[in-house]
Amino acid sequence: MKNFYNKFCAFEQWLALLLLAGITLLVFISALTRTFGYPINWAQDAALVMFAWMCFLGGDIAIRTTGLIGVDMFVKMLPKSMQKFLDIIFKIIILVFLAVLVFYGYQYAKGYSRRMITTLNISYAWVTSCVPAGAFLMFINTAINLIASIKTPVSEWGKK
Repeated sequence: MKNFYNKFCAFEQWLALLLLAGITLLVFISALTRTFGYPINWAQDAALVMFAWMCFLGGDIAIRTTGLIGVDMFVKMLPKSMQKFLDIIFKIIILVFLAVLVFYGYQYAKGYSRRMITTLNISYAWVTSCVPAGAFLMFINTAINLIASIKTPVSEWGKK
Protein backbone atom coordinates (compact mmCIF):
# COMPACT_ATOMS: atom_id res chain seq x y z
CA MET A 1 0.00 0.00 0.00
CA LYS A 2 2.86 2.35 0.84
CA ASN A 3 4.39 1.70 -2.59
CA PHE A 4 1.10 2.60 -4.32
CA TYR A 5 0.83 5.76 -2.20
CA ASN A 6 4.37 6.83 -3.10
CA LYS A 7 3.72 6.24 -6.80
CA PHE A 8 0.46 8.17 -6.62
CA CYS A 9 2.22 11.08 -4.89
CA ALA A 10 4.89 11.14 -7.60
CA PHE A 11 2.19 11.05 -10.29
CA GLU A 12 0.33 13.90 -8.57
CA GLN A 13 3.46 16.06 -8.51
CA TRP A 14 4.16 15.27 -12.15
CA LEU A 15 0.56 16.15 -13.08
CA ALA A 16 0.71 19.45 -11.17
CA LEU A 17 3.94 20.37 -12.98
CA LEU A 18 2.42 19.39 -16.31
CA LEU A 19 -0.63 21.56 -15.62
CA LEU A 20 1.58 24.52 -14.68
CA ALA A 21 3.66 24.10 -17.84
CA GLY A 22 0.49 23.72 -19.91
CA ILE A 23 -1.03 26.89 -18.49
CA THR A 24 2.16 28.84 -19.09
CA LEU A 25 2.55 27.62 -22.64
CA LEU A 26 -1.12 28.05 -23.49
CA VAL A 27 -1.35 31.61 -22.14
CA PHE A 28 1.90 32.58 -23.90
CA ILE A 29 0.83 31.13 -27.25
CA SER A 30 -2.62 32.66 -26.89
CA ALA A 31 -1.16 36.11 -26.22
CA LEU A 32 1.22 35.72 -29.14
CA THR A 33 -1.49 34.68 -31.59
CA ARG A 34 -3.81 37.43 -30.34
CA THR A 35 -1.07 39.96 -31.08
CA PHE A 36 -1.03 38.84 -34.71
CA GLY A 37 -4.83 38.96 -34.98
CA TYR A 38 -5.53 35.22 -34.65
CA PRO A 39 -6.85 34.71 -31.12
CA ILE A 40 -7.31 31.23 -29.70
CA ASN A 41 -10.82 31.55 -28.27
CA TRP A 42 -10.71 28.44 -26.10
CA ALA A 43 -7.29 29.10 -24.53
CA GLN A 44 -8.55 31.15 -21.59
CA ASP A 45 -11.17 28.58 -20.65
CA ALA A 46 -8.69 25.71 -20.94
CA ALA A 47 -6.18 27.60 -18.80
CA LEU A 48 -8.84 28.24 -16.15
CA VAL A 49 -9.78 24.54 -16.00
CA MET A 50 -6.11 23.58 -15.68
CA PHE A 51 -5.54 26.29 -13.06
CA ALA A 52 -8.44 25.08 -10.90
CA TRP A 53 -7.10 21.52 -10.92
CA MET A 54 -3.54 22.69 -10.34
CA CYS A 55 -4.58 24.70 -7.27
CA PHE A 56 -6.23 21.74 -5.58
CA LEU A 57 -3.43 19.33 -6.51
CA GLY A 58 -0.90 21.89 -5.29
CA GLY A 59 -2.82 22.24 -2.03
CA ASP A 60 -2.60 18.50 -1.52
CA ILE A 61 1.12 18.50 -2.27
CA ALA A 62 1.60 21.36 0.22
CA ILE A 63 -0.29 19.47 2.93
CA ARG A 64 1.67 16.29 2.24
CA THR A 65 5.04 18.03 2.36
CA THR A 66 3.94 20.32 5.24
CA GLY A 67 4.68 23.31 3.06
CA LEU A 68 1.74 25.24 4.43
CA ILE A 69 2.26 28.74 5.73
CA GLY A 70 1.74 29.01 9.46
CA VAL A 71 2.03 31.79 11.97
CA ASP A 72 3.51 29.99 14.93
CA MET A 73 5.28 32.80 16.76
CA PHE A 74 2.93 32.54 19.74
CA VAL A 75 2.46 28.78 19.53
CA LYS A 76 6.22 28.21 19.84
CA MET A 77 6.15 30.11 23.16
CA LEU A 78 3.81 27.49 24.62
CA PRO A 79 4.95 24.24 26.25
CA LYS A 80 5.50 21.35 23.84
CA SER A 81 2.48 19.46 25.20
CA MET A 82 0.25 22.45 24.38
CA GLN A 83 1.85 22.79 20.93
CA LYS A 84 1.04 19.16 20.19
CA PHE A 85 -2.50 19.53 21.52
CA LEU A 86 -3.13 22.62 19.35
CA ASP A 87 -1.64 20.90 16.29
CA ILE A 88 -4.02 17.96 16.75
CA ILE A 89 -7.02 20.27 17.28
CA PHE A 90 -6.17 22.32 14.19
CA LYS A 91 -5.80 19.20 12.06
CA ILE A 92 -9.18 17.92 13.26
CA ILE A 93 -10.76 21.27 12.31
CA ILE A 94 -9.10 21.04 8.89
CA LEU A 95 -10.45 17.49 8.45
CA VAL A 96 -13.98 18.65 9.22
CA PHE A 97 -13.65 21.53 6.75
CA LEU A 98 -12.29 19.21 4.05
CA ALA A 99 -15.11 16.72 4.65
CA VAL A 100 -17.61 19.55 4.11
CA LEU A 101 -15.78 20.52 0.91
CA VAL A 102 -15.94 16.94 -0.35
CA PHE A 103 -19.65 16.62 0.41
CA TYR A 104 -20.82 19.98 -0.93
CA GLY A 105 -18.25 20.02 -3.73
CA TYR A 106 -19.66 16.75 -4.99
CA GLN A 107 -23.20 18.15 -4.83
CA TYR A 108 -22.06 21.26 -6.68
CA ALA A 109 -20.22 19.29 -9.38
CA LYS A 110 -23.20 17.00 -9.85
CA GLY A 111 -25.50 20.01 -10.18
CA TYR A 112 -23.36 21.55 -12.90
CA SER A 113 -22.92 18.40 -14.96
CA ARG A 114 -25.31 19.66 -17.67
CA ARG A 115 -23.81 23.13 -17.93
CA MET A 116 -21.30 23.29 -20.77
CA ILE A 117 -18.15 25.29 -21.39
CA THR A 118 -19.04 26.17 -24.95
CA THR A 119 -15.54 26.98 -26.18
CA LEU A 120 -14.23 23.58 -25.02
CA ASN A 121 -17.45 21.62 -25.51
CA ILE A 122 -17.04 19.92 -22.12
CA SER A 123 -19.19 19.84 -19.01
CA TYR A 124 -18.62 22.47 -16.35
CA ALA A 125 -18.37 19.54 -13.95
CA TRP A 126 -14.77 19.15 -15.16
CA VAL A 127 -14.04 22.42 -13.36
CA THR A 128 -16.19 21.96 -10.26
CA SER A 129 -15.10 18.37 -9.66
CA CYS A 130 -11.63 19.58 -8.72
CA VAL A 131 -13.08 20.75 -5.39
CA PRO A 132 -14.26 17.37 -4.04
CA ALA A 133 -11.37 15.49 -5.66
CA GLY A 134 -8.72 17.84 -4.29
CA ALA A 135 -10.38 18.08 -0.88
CA PHE A 136 -10.54 14.28 -0.68
CA LEU A 137 -6.81 14.02 -1.42
CA MET A 138 -6.08 16.73 1.15
CA PHE A 139 -8.29 14.89 3.66
CA ILE A 140 -6.23 11.72 3.26
CA ASN A 141 -2.92 13.53 3.72
CA THR A 142 -4.21 15.58 6.66
CA ALA A 143 -5.40 12.35 8.31
CA ILE A 144 -1.95 10.81 7.76
CA ASN A 145 -0.34 13.92 9.28
CA LEU A 146 -2.79 13.80 12.20
CA ILE A 147 -1.91 10.19 12.96
CA ALA A 148 1.78 11.09 12.81
CA SER A 149 1.18 13.98 15.22
CA ILE A 150 -0.69 11.74 17.64
CA LYS A 151 2.09 9.13 17.52
CA THR A 152 4.92 11.65 18.03
CA PRO A 153 5.97 11.80 21.69
CA VAL A 154 5.84 15.23 23.30
CA SER A 155 9.58 15.00 24.02
CA GLU A 156 10.29 14.90 20.27
CA TRP A 157 7.77 17.58 19.33
CA GLY A 158 9.07 20.30 17.03
CA LYS A 159 12.32 18.56 16.03
CA LYS A 160 11.44 18.30 12.35
